Amino acid sequence: SAGAQPVIDCQGKGRAFYFGSGETEDSVIDNFTIRNGKVSETYGGAVVCKNNSSPTIMNCVFENNKAEETNRSYNLEDGGAIYCAESSPRIYECRFISNSVTGGFGCGGAIYCGSSSKPILRGCVFSGNSAGSGGAVGWVSTSSGITNCAFSGNSAKWYGGALFCSGRGSPILSNCTFSGNSAGKYGGAICCWSSTTATLNNCIMWGDSVSGNASEIYIYDSSASCTLDHCCVDDTGYGGQTGNITENNCIHQNPQFVDPANGDYHLKDTSPCIDAGDNSLVPSNVDRDLDGNQRIVDGDNDGTATVDIGAYEYQP
Repeated sequence: SAGAQPVIDCQGKGRAFYFGSGETEDSVIDNFTIRNGKVSETYGGAVVCKNNSSPTIMNCVFENNKAEETNRSYNLEDGGAIYCAESSPRIYECRFISNSVTGGFGCGGAIYCGSSSKPILRGCVFSGNSAGSGGAVGWVSTSSGITNCAFSGNSAKWYGGALFCSGRGSPILSNCTFSGNSAGKYGGAICCWSSTTATLNNCIMWGDSVSGNASEIYIYDSSASCTLDHCCVDDTGYGGQTGNITENNCIHQNPQFVDPANGDYHLKDTSPCIDAGDNSLVPSNVDRDLDGNQRIVDGDNDGTATVDIGAYEYQP
């Protein structure tokens, strides 16, 4: 139909794109639905970025892509939709729905980034993705930013229902919302593994779950840590090395989503997250929220425009 998004349907017979020759941000994937990519005993169900390749991926929908493990042995089956190694793609305004890494060992149901990659994720929605660890995103030896993203309904068999971080990475998350994610062992929302230093600014972590320890944030060992600044978090959901979790100006109240049971994570007009963030923690190049609305507004009508906590800015 007129105006419909073009579809790349891989029909379970491989992936859609491979960037491996140092491509720059001028290599662009824009406005596609990419579905049903599938690879076996390897990585990247829909897209691979390797060898210092840094394409721009924007306004796309990734759905039902898969990296599968079939022989009960881990062979880098990571990144159900996108796999990055030594590369720094820009991933903007994309939706990742029901992508997976199967077999129980792989990482990053939607996106896996490792080997000193420095990707930028902004304005993305992750829903219903799954993996062994990092149901939505696996961040291994990776330092970069995730901004204005929403994570819901993602699941990990083991660690990090939404996000798994490991390997001397230093991810910075700004104005993200985590809710309704789950893990089988550690960290319903986030698991920080060895030597990871994670920073969360103006983020919500509420209503995630775990069968083992820590419904929200799990710190694996003394070399890992997490700093939360102006966040709304259920602090009863901390686990592991909880002494390595630092809070600055955080709140521990229900964020009052509009309709979380039906996937609406906007804020009610009574939410304690309205105007409760810190403007200085919003990345300088970000002026819109996940809906594309103005990022910093005077939501409580006190005469001062202050950023909300979470991916969606309340619009009075």
